[in-house]
Amino acid sequence: MSRAVIVVRTANRPEILNRCIAAALDGCDVARAAHWVVLDDSSPDKLIPTREIAQYWNRFGLRLAYVDKTVEEQIADSLPGSTFSSYFAHLAARPPVCRTGGGRTLALTAGLSLNPDMLFFIDDDMVHRHDGNCFFHWCACSSRPDSFVAAPRKLGISDMAYLNRLVAVLDRDDWAQLLSDAGISLDPDSWYSPKNPFWKRRDEDIDGAPATVTERDVVSGQFMALRNSGTEWLPFPSQYNEDLNWCILQSACFGTTFLKLAGANVQHLPPLLGHPKAESILSELVGTALLRALREIKPRGEQPLSALAVRLPDVLAAELKRELFLFLRLERAILARVRVFADGVPAGGTVSKLGSTLAEVGKRLESIDSRHLAAEWLDDFAGRCKMFHELRSNEMVQKQIRRVLLEASV
Repeated sequence: MSRAVIVVRTANRPEILNRCIAAALDGCDVARAAHWVVLDDSSPDKLIPTREIAQYWNRFGLRLAYVDKTVEEQIADSLPGSTFSSYFAHLAARPPVCRTGGGRTLALTAGLSLNPDMLFFIDDDMVHRHDGNCFFHWCACSSRPDSFVAAPRKLGISDMAYLNRLVAVLDRDDWAQLLSDAGISLDPDSWYSPKNPFWKRRDEDIDGAPATVTERDVVSGQFMALRNSGTEWLPFPSQYNEDLNWCILQSACFGTTFLKLAGANVQHLPPLLGHPKAESILSELVGTALLRALREIKPRGEQPLSALAVRLPDVLAAELKRELFLFLRLERAILARVRVFADGVPAGGTVSKLGSTLAEVGKRLESIDSRHLAAEWLDDFAGRCKMFHELRSNEMVQKQIRRVLLEASV
């Protein structure tokens, strides 16, 4: 059986983290034998209960390293020389508006330092299911000799862009029951059920069947596995959708295969879909434009990044314009609902606030210089690749990261 490392990214949801770990361990020898790393981006008031969850599973016998901001700083301070420390700090940095979304390179850096054959990434709101085929077991026991990235089939609450979720809610007669100042939610009895408008419908003929493998262009970073068979790995790029953009770039640069297991399932069960601020929504829109541009260019050959540099400015400009048109149309539809629903409806005030946020997003989206953005993104990604490669290729750096993680497991 392959050596496995499982990295869980979490923030402000200790109960959800506990559910995630418990579901993964239930009946799975691979998960029980794995070395776990919990990356905690919780606010100060949630750090203690989240740390207590990690300590509970340590006492239960699980090898689990708990990594918060303090441990990150210990890793950076332990590295030989200021250059490596600054490289690590730069790659581990997460934007304030969406810290967990930016933590994938830290997860990759920490996980690979433990020299696993399999590295699994899980978001805390993913609940692994052991009926049918076990995703952990399939990946760890796969006879494929090559490196690959794989993802299980996701059930539960579907992944949607925030604006699409908002429109889906406002288009319902019972929309007022789903909106609050805190986010898009439902009462506990209906949130984790098909009554939820975002609930994925199950294909009963697939559930419980043997795992089948299909190749895909991209997988989701919410739950995925890396088979580490000597392949060089790229860091995750910046901007929203970094997991999907990474999949395209990893395949373009190193020919890494991406697999989707149809018979191995996981449920996406977030406790609440919050309202992001303007900066986060804008980042989501820009990330989508970058994703579409990368898919259109499909950089291949010996120098895919050079080919990308030539075409990205023009293709990204077209994709941003397309995204702007879609956003403006969506914004008009949402604001029309605001005018209809705001009077006399308690949730109308929430929708009015959302309308103001969208107006700010629209202005900022119109002001983007696509050529400057493309050049900035490419320069940033090239710099990240250089830093990541130097960290990965230095044995002392890897030894120090591993040492701090092992100490964090005690």
